[in-house]
Amino acid sequence: MQNRERVFNERVFNERASLSMWHRLLRFLFKGYQLMLLEPEGGHTVRHMRINIASVLGIVLTLCLGSAALVWYYAPQQTEDLSARYYQLQQQNHDLRNQLATREGELAVAMQQIDGLKNELLNSQQQNEELRQSQNIYESILEARKSSGVHILRASARIEGRDPAMGGSKLSYTIVLVKGGNYPRSVSGSVSIVALGGDGQKQTLQLDQKSAELPYIMDTHIFLEGNVIWQQDWLPVKLQITRMNAKGAERDQIEIDLDGNKSQ
Repeated sequence: MQNRERVFNERVFNERASLSMWHRLLRFLFKGYQLMLLEPEGGHTVRHMRINIASVLGIVLTLCLGSAALVWYYAPQQTEDLSARYYQLQQQNHDLRNQLATREGELAVAMQQIDGLKNELLNSQQQNEELRQSQNIYESILEARKSSGVHILRASARIEGRDPAMGGSKLSYTIVLVKGGNYPRSVSGSVSIVALGGDGQKQTLQLDQKSAELPYIMDTHIFLEGNVIWQQDWLPVKLQITRMNAKGAERDQIEIDLDGNKSQ
């Protein structure tokens, strides 16, 4: 019996303590506080306000719930808008890359065309220069034919660097012979070339397989061109060119600088 009373008393005590705690909490929340609003200048009281903690918590809770509702409402729409914008920017980037690749291809083709035109222009200039030189030569031939006799119109020679595969240096020469007048109809003879060194050296060039002389026969003019392999340990600075008639008699002679030319 005493145990039941003790349990009952403890239960009543706990319930009263719980009610007292809730009572204190409610009094704390709903206890009013007076606020006074003062003027910025002068400090006079303008308005009195009463407020409690429950109202403040309610306002804060309302603001939080409102903010959460706004975020919940607008966040998906903003995400969708950002996703659409991101896709649009990706598509624009893809299109710009394609346009850039196309322009680069067009630029490469244009550069190739420009290089081709440059090469064509260079070739045309070289051809024009060759034609101009040929024209000058033939004009000189026509002018020289007005005089009677046979003579060396012009000559040129060039020597290249030593080539171990050839066993020496390649020496190239060109000689133009002209016959003036119509009689006799054709003439023949031969040409010899002697290389001259800077210290008085001399070396006759082997122009033909059978002899050092190069034979010729012509009606109006002839171009004598050829190459020889220079195997001496000294380099020539001049060439002495001699023309002989069919009987081997010397008729005329000129000297030209190597890598240069001289007309007569």
